[in-house]
Amino acid sequence: LTLLAAKVGSRHRAWQCPTDGHHWHIGSPLLSEQLHRLVAAAASVCRIASTMLASRNISSRPVAVQRHCSTVFRPARIAPVVARRPLVCQAAAEVVEADTVAASKGGVAHLRFKRGSVFKVRRVLDVMRGRSFEDAILMMEYMPYRACEEILKALKSAAANAKNNNGAQKSKLYVSECFADQGPILKRFRCRAQGRGYRIAKPTFHLTVRLEERE
Repeated sequence: LTLLAAKVGSRHRAWQCPTDGHHWHIGSPLLSEQLHRLVAAAASVCRIASTMLASRNISSRPVAVQRHCSTVFRPARIAPVVARRPLVCQAAAEVVEADTVAASKGGVAHLRFKRGSVFKVRRVLDVMRGRSFEDAILMMEYMPYRACEEILKALKSAAANAKNNNGAQKSKLYVSECFADQGPILKRFRCRAQGRGYRIAKPTFHLTVRLEERE
């Protein structure tokens, strides 16, 4: 109040009240009373404003700071849920596959743990693949390879399975699939000079031949 009175006194010789428009001189005792009233009214207004802000949960910080804080506490965006197609049960898929295999008129033959190189067997199978059963039999009988003997056994066994189990006709059969896999290798050693031993590898193979009936 002293600073306010000194400021008013330094600038003006008289002070006009904003409410009633009365002019008060600096030396008047009523001037200090009027200043007391103005300061009390301003304090009450500030108190009411702070109470309203606290009830509405509004921060008294500047707007720019509020915007910055709102970006910090923004909730994370949730990705939309994409509907997925239901997967087919594995058991049902196996049943369908088994039905299709049983419906086809064909036969399969397997030869396991046969002595010989898998590479020598594969070069014969590449020639026989896709041929009819009768042509494959003729080729295996007259080709000069030792692997033809085992392949001929598998051919006759597959044709017998197709005829007896599925009622297929041998004249309509053809080699739809044939392949050879590597089997275990028997390891032997031969004695050589100066106490050394040379390794002898005796490979084996697994043969599979499948015959199907042409439509």
